Amino acid sequence: MTNKRIKVLIVDDQALVLDILQKGLSRDPIIDIVGTATDGQLALNQLDRLKPDVIVLDMEMPRMNGIQFLNQMMPNYTIPTIVLSALTHKDSKLTQQAFELGAFDFLPKPQGGARELPKLIVQLLTKIRIAAAQDVTQFRKPERQIELPKNELDRNAKTNQIILGMGAFEVTNEPGKTLKIFALGSCVGVALFCPSKGVVAMSHVVLPSSTTDSDKATSMPGYFADTAINTMLDKMQSMGCDKTKIFAKMAGGAKTTVDLGDYFGIGQSNAVAVKAPLLKQGVRVLAEDIGNTYSRTVHVVVGDNNYYLLHPDKGKWQI
Repeated sequence: MTNKRIKVLIVDDQALVLDILQKGLSRDPIIDIVGTATDGQLALNQLDRLKPDVIVLDMEMPRMNGIQFLNQMMPNYTIPTIVLSALTHKDSKLTQQAFELGAFDFLPKPQGGARELPKLIVQLLTKIRIAAAQDVTQFRKPERQIELPKNELDRNAKTNQIILGMGAFEVTNEPGKTLKIFALGSCVGVALFCPSKGVVAMSHVVLPSSTTDSDKATSMPGYFADTAINTMLDKMQSMGCDKTKIFAKMAGGAKTTVDLGDYFGIGQSNAVAVKAPLLKQGVRVLAEDIGNTYSRTVHVVVGDNNYYLLHPDKGKWQI
């Protein structure tokens, strides 16, 4: 296993948040906090000098907000960026914009404010470790003209898309609702379809087995292959679905190009682990796009039984 440390840059305009995150993340011996910045412009100015492996980014900041930062950074740097903000939720327009501009993952800040942040440290550390292991060079974005009032973000705008970060899942029967996962690497995006009731479920599976962390399996069942499948099936059946009429499609499970040890060489293990509970529950896997070394952005739509995939070089396809 490599001893390479992960260099992290934290960008947030609140001194208390910077202090809590810096102290909390630094407790992990593999994490090296190489710098902090209180706005996007200061962060941009430090990238060449600090050369961070991962950025933790707030959205609402003076002078240059998180959206403006991503828009200016991604055409020139492909640094995995985890958005940590009170404004980014799964159905937020800002979350969608951040991912479209190249964000790797997101985590909402707790409603209790900065003093509740220590509760998120373990989850954030996991996201940082996985982000550092991904090949994101193919997701370099062209600079776009974002028409936003200077330093002002729409806090309330919603979208018809639900963005699933690592470990998230969703079950819905809302017509036309889109469930989407950006840049699947070694993770697996598994979708379950129940056409007779118009129900679709999707999970962003990170690890094969919940036996590695029972507490996380309880709080975030979508994180693990075994708990994700069983939780989604239970929810779908509570919405009237007949399990014998549910089918699955899946994608992801790529090999990562940055080796952080066997813990992250899990693409194939994730795919196998997803299929095991499906087989046990009698749910057919009708289609899959698994393996290789490239990431995939995927989505499904309620009322449509297709599974859509996107890669910037390979184009769009469906299974």
